[in-house]
Amino acid sequence: MARQEPLTDEEIQPILEDFYENGATIIRNVLSREECQQICDRVDQIFSEPYFSEMRNVKNLQSSDGGDPIVVHRLFECDRLFRDLLVREPIISIAETVLGSECHCIAQGCILNRSDLGINRFHVDDSLEFPITEKNIEGHDRRLRMPVFRMSFQIALTDQHEDRYGPSQFVPGSHYSGRRPNDPDNPSFAGHGPTSLLMEAGDLYLLSSQTWHRAAPNTSNRIRYLFHQVYGQRFVAQRFWPYLNYRLPDYVLEGANERLLRVLGKHPEMAYG
Repeated sequence: MARQEPLTDEEIQPILEDFYENGATIIRNVLSREECQQICDRVDQIFSEPYFSEMRNVKNLQSSDGGDPIVVHRLFECDRLFRDLLVREPIISIAETVLGSECHCIAQGCILNRSDLGINRFHVDDSLEFPITEKNIEGHDRRLRMPVFRMSFQIALTDQHEDRYGPSQFVPGSHYSGRRPNDPDNPSFAGHGPTSLLMEAGDLYLLSSQTWHRAAPNTSNRIRYLFHQVYGQRFVAQRFWPYLNYRLPDYVLEGANERLLRVLGKHPEMAYG
């Protein structure tokens, strides 16, 4: 049964140790199967709306070679179901533990990997934060804990317990590399190659933005649904697509408590405004 309460100190300590050491770690049974199916059904409805058919040829929308989109963004605008997941336990308390009590949401969406189609090349999310340019330096000192400015909570909405269903893969420890993947299809770092994050519906994994990762090719006949929420430290600006002149709809804020308002971007004035 899915839990909706913070993890105890005894539960969260080994999870975070694994996350800091390897750059990704799995947490089981965060959502129920019924919740996962409800989210999948709602995502399907959203994907069927005219907006997505109109955007098929717009390059800024991630799609399958210009075809049908495979990613939907800003789901918190579409349904309270998604908005309230931003402060769902134990997700939010883990984010606050890693990123600080003033962390906020910087992305929320869902990825649909159709048969043998998805984001299948290894990458880091967005920018490389701690680059190493010297060829004779393999990576950052593993005795240090790499800072985490951004982290993802990736939730399996469908079973991804075998490689044929396109589970996420990552290279353990690669957040220490200070580089982008040395091979977008089969990278390795410090003697480690790709590892599959095998999960059932309702499980999630934590991911550092600097960890090399991808979706394994989905060779099955069913769609792989992966829901994601990304949080950043307060100084990491919220920049929801389409970025310039984006305005959070008023209805998203209706009935939100102070914690949710902060996650959506309400902060007191600080050093940089």
